[in-house]
Amino acid sequence: MSKKENLDRDIDLKNYDDPSGVSLREMNFGLWLSEHRKIFLKSITIFLIILCAFFFIYSSYNLVIYFLSGDPNAGSDTSAVPTSPRQLTADLQISPLAVFSGDESSDLAVKLQNPNSKFMGSFKYCFTLAGNSLSCGNGFIMPGEDKYILALGQNLPGSQSEAEFKLTDIFWRRIDAHQIPDWNSFASDHLNFPVSAINFSSGSSNNLSEKISLNNLSFSIQNQTPYSYYEVPVNILLFNGEELVGVNRYVLENFLAGEKRDIKISWPGSLSAVNRTEIKPDLDILDDQIYLKYQGTPATD
Repeated sequence: MSKKENLDRDIDLKNYDDPSGVSLREMNFGLWLSEHRKIFLKSITIFLIILCAFFFIYSSYNLVIYFLSGDPNAGSDTSAVPTSPRQLTADLQISPLAVFSGDESSDLAVKLQNPNSKFMGSFKYCFTLAGNSLSCGNGFIMPGEDKYILALGQNLPGSQSEAEFKLTDIFWRRIDAHQIPDWNSFASDHLNFPVSAINFSSGSSNNLSEKISLNNLSFSIQNQTPYSYYEVPVNILLFNGEELVGVNRYVLENFLAGEKRDIKISWPGSLSAVNRTEIKPDLDILDDQIYLKYQGTPATD
């Protein structure tokens, strides 16, 4: 067959077999895509421009409405807005400020109650007198806890009626149920400090001093938790029936697991009408820094 006759033959592209494995259909699609590439690029560009213009106009509109009408939530009743139960907390309950006057200074106490069984709270507080700060600090309260915030040995040059307690910057932290599935068991395990042999004698009934009235308290306390603590502060609450009539505070240092201590303390004053004494630990058991690290037994030769 001559060269001319070979060129005049109809070529059937369906029988074409590309050594690279690309099919005829793929080749046709690629050719079509190349021919319409400019149209595709132009269409995508127009779509993106329209999309950007829409969001710009929408944002500008809401910004103008906000500045013209103010915060739409400012006048709304937030109590009517459904809240997730995971974020719902009740306010701390704060008792009236109690002032216990001594010969030279006074002790102040406020009772806080946390009605939230799944949230612990941290806060800042300040005892003030006529607007002037007396004693300020950072505090905490465990889930469902009742506790007292104390300010001991304060000089109150003005009227006691001008003394106030202020609570600010309250932050709620939900207890992680995955880490602590049973908070009551966790708290009991970390706060197991049984107190026994409590004996209180007021300044009016002891014979230690004829010139100075001294209140005297003795008790035994044992660390029955599996943990050792750098410090275990305890609040000492003195009652006449249900009425709180006096307060004090004591700190046990390096209190080891299983250890028992006999404590004797005295302080100026005369509290004759005391028929019940409570001694309660005041520990943030969620703070890893309070735990005394195990150091082991020193090696001997």
